[in-house]
Amino acid sequence: MNQAVRVVKRDKELGVLRVDVTIIGSGFSGSILAWILSSQGLSVVLVDRSKHPRFAIGESSTPIADSILRRLGENYGITPLEQLSCWGSWQQHYPELPCGRKRGFSYLVHQKNTLFQEESVGGQSLLVAASPTDFRSDTHWHRASVDNFLWENAVRSGAKDLTGYEVVGINVSTGAGYVVECVKSMPNVLVEDQTTIQSEWVVDASGSSSVLSKFLEVKDWTEHLKTQTHSLFAHFSGVKNWCDVVSPSQRESFKNPFSADDAAQHHLLGEGWMWMLRFNHGVTSVGYTTPLKNPLVRFESLFASYPSIAAMMSAAKRVGPPQAAVTTSRLQRWVAPVPHGRCVMLPTASLTLDPLHSTGIAHALAGVERISKVILSGCDTEKQLKVYEEVFVKETRLLDQLVAMTYRNLGCFERFTAACMVYFAAAIRCEEAYQAGEKLTHLWNASDESFLDFVNWFDSVLDSADSRMFSEIRRRLEPWNNAGLMDPLVHNRYAYTATK
Repeated sequence: MNQAVRVVKRDKELGVLRVDVTIIGSGFSGSILAWILSSQGLSVVLVDRSKHPRFAIGESSTPIADSILRRLGENYGITPLEQLSCWGSWQQHYPELPCGRKRGFSYLVHQKNTLFQEESVGGQSLLVAASPTDFRSDTHWHRASVDNFLWENAVRSGAKDLTGYEVVGINVSTGAGYVVECVKSMPNVLVEDQTTIQSEWVVDASGSSSVLSKFLEVKDWTEHLKTQTHSLFAHFSGVKNWCDVVSPSQRESFKNPFSADDAAQHHLLGEGWMWMLRFNHGVTSVGYTTPLKNPLVRFESLFASYPSIAAMMSAAKRVGPPQAAVTTSRLQRWVAPVPHGRCVMLPTASLTLDPLHSTGIAHALAGVERISKVILSGCDTEKQLKVYEEVFVKETRLLDQLVAMTYRNLGCFERFTAACMVYFAAAIRCEEAYQAGEKLTHLWNASDESFLDFVNWFDSVLDSADSRMFSEIRRRLEPWNNAGLMDPLVHNRYAYTATK
């Protein structure tokens, strides 16, 4: 590939900025895509109505995400992406860039007005390893810092910076490509107040803003999603560790196979669940998600209702966002990712599903990888984009089904755990394939029709499953269960990882 960066030229007579690719949104996926395309010699402009740094969530990486990030760095000669693909190399090269160590996933069942307790290990808790050592650990991304870092590097690589500009129109040009109209949305931006961009490609990386859907006719598929939840979230300082507030007699059971605090921590509260993601500069991301039928309550009420969580939050102070914790309406939205020709959406602009299984970063990076290949190939784009949409739809349907059945069983820890195990089986199969060097077309085993048939059967029996049915579920899961999931002898402590 051509490594020379082509200078972006402005047509002064017409006041038009002519580029190969316009990327709307300078978050992590938009900035990584801009960095890749600029490094390969394409002219790119990054448009975003807000500036960096800024508050954002979607912070928990996974082995699948790490593998894609590492491969992007290797394939396009962008060493920093490789260095950010695990905790150890991140700390070696960018210790000033805040992140959290994530050894896996921890789940803790709480009862209202009662301190956490379990009579035996694993009776009210679950730990699932995602990495074998601290060095190879996954990470939590402090998005304000990480997004800013990636945006700076995208601009340094040659992408034209139009952060502080808002898209106000997208039109199909009379010639090839698209006309994107932008106006300044923030003060003190050292570019003209209004800019017109002529572009061969437009890529929407704007996240939930889904900018393309405001200007083009886009199919809305949200009604097909089974998951229906809403959230409350913020960042806090001073959150105590779980291992410091749980009773001393139970403390050791939450340090093996990894510390329950070095994880995407899930506090199960009956009708909803609370996440805690710890960063290494004293900030913790805290959020609460519950089915839409249940009301969202203030953090103060949640903390007061669960004594062990109250102990963790006793000295905590909200540090972001500035005004108040964020509350959402229904989280879920889903629109067609290819609304017109070479106008395409990355997964985060097309879909918001749910934070439960931490799939957002992996899905976004897969979109970056797929779309960068399409743009750089320069041929058969219509066919490739059709495949891009078909794969994305299949992955979304599978994830939605896995997440929805888990929410249905929040009130029964045994069934909830079984639903999680099926997700982990799909994720580990994908991780193993990446480790083996396989060229996967789909994430989470979504291309395996036999697995999809199993998931459909599992979905039909889970809500009334008893001990006999759990044995049958484990038997049928066996072809994809290389990690020994659903084994009662390990007491909900899974140390296996595909990244060992």
